Amino acid sequence: MKKQNKKLYCKLWCFFLILGLPLLFYDLSYGDSLYSKIVKGSALYDGKKYDEAIKSFIDAQIESPENPKLKYNVANTHYKMKNYEGALKNYQDVAATAQDIHLEEKSIYNMGNCMYRQGKLEEAVAYYKKALDLNPNDQDAKYNLEFVREEIKKRINQAKQRENKQEEKKSEKQEGKKEQKEEGQQQSEKQQQKKQQKQQQASKEKQEKASRKQKEITKPMSPEEAERWLRSLKEDKKKHKEREREKVAGSLRTEKDW
Repeated sequence: MKKQNKKLYCKLWCFFLILGLPLLFYDLSYGDSLYSKIVKGSALYDGKKYDEAIKSFIDAQIESPENPKLKYNVANTHYKMKNYEGALKNYQDVAATAQDIHLEEKSIYNMGNCMYRQGKLEEAVAYYKKALDLNPNDQDAKYNLEFVREEIKKRINQAKQRENKQEEKKSEKQEGKKEQKEEGQQQSEKQQQKKQQKQQQASKEKQEKASRKQKEITKPMSPEEAERWLRSLKEDKKKHKEREREKVAGSLRTEKDW
């Protein structure tokens, strides 16, 4: 089954990439000038000199501007030049004016190819279906219709996959932000705890220092310290008395005898 699908895919791809777009030929009832221009344009077309070929066909249109077969050749040449808008316009003109239903169907089929080349897949499907309405036995139109439908399904699936990936990335981004926020909150809480611990430690050290100082103040003296303290008091008292006597002696006056 896979081999059959692969073979069908390659065949379809060939219809798009190696589309022959055969030119329509004319009988000798046309004038020599017109016929020679058509022959020249066809030879240039076969030689893949599309720029020169289209000039020859357009020159021929001056003598036969409403000729649908000539318009069809101009359209084919535009298509080969990848000027799909110009090709589409000429194919539409042929389909609208052709008296030959076979030529009309071929033009509509090629309009589907132009739409595909421009990425307008839904429009391409519509033209292939219309071509099959005119000629249900057109195998090329059937193959291309199936090919484009599968391409549409593939692109829809790819679009869904891209959308799912975008949603996943968006979800991951939001989850990442949430985790960062939680980490930030945890970090803030840790910093706050460290700050409180430092404050508690500083307060504890302050209390211990004050307690040690109080103990030093209320600590009982040893006998040696008491003895030194008493001697110091006695010396201070003795010095104080001496200063008082000196002060009193300096203030007395000597009486005079009469």
